[in-house]
Amino acid sequence: MKTLLVQYIPNKRSKTKVLIDAFRQAIGDMEIEVLDLCNDVPDLFSPAALEAYYARIDGDIEHGVPVPVLAKMDRMTAQLKACDIVVVAFPMYNFSMPATVKAWFDSVMLHGDTFTNHPRGGYRGLMTDKKALILVAASGTYSTGSDGIGGLFGPTWEHAVSLAQTEFRFMGFADIRGVLAESMARRGEIAQRNLNQAAEQVRSIVQEWYGSELVTQELAATV
Repeated sequence: MKTLLVQYIPNKRSKTKVLIDAFRQAIGDMEIEVLDLCNDVPDLFSPAALEAYYARIDGDIEHGVPVPVLAKMDRMTAQLKACDIVVVAFPMYNFSMPATVKAWFDSVMLHGDTFTNHPRGGYRGLMTDKKALILVAASGTYSTGSDGIGGLFGPTWEHAVSLAQTEFRFMGFADIRGVLAESMARRGEIAQRNLNQAAEQVRSIVQEWYGSELVTQELAATV
């Protein structure tokens, strides 16, 4: 089972890193591929990239033929297609995902690779044999509407995990889980309790998805 970890942790104090650490500790010595978006920044859809992308969709450029302006997008898409499980981890920025993470999603949501036209109209995802785990830490509590001035924040103010879930669902992922650690800016026990609960969720998902491989790993370690 091949795992790809896509992470964006620009701040060493980020609580999202705690969730990543919980995941990595839970899977033990299993090998994972890491894409650090802080060091390998996704390309944006520039006018030239869009022109080449639509030329490929229209058939003017044969699919599979290298196109320099799309090279990094093609590489990141191939990386996603090659994995069985993808873990995407990032902090919430202004109720949603950081621009760099959105650029990664834009890079890998390519027609003909991760989705295509549906025979009856619309689109269908091609990643139907894959699983996705989204790890996010947020300073406030936006999923329940309990933060904010004058009750301004409501359930619709959480657009980080929910947007990532929508992106993966569009690509056809079979199993999509989201872990959101909220209220990280709170003082006292609330933040730590929420973080601990989120980390436990991560461990539970790892046990469900990797259980048999973890047992095999443990048995091999005793031989």
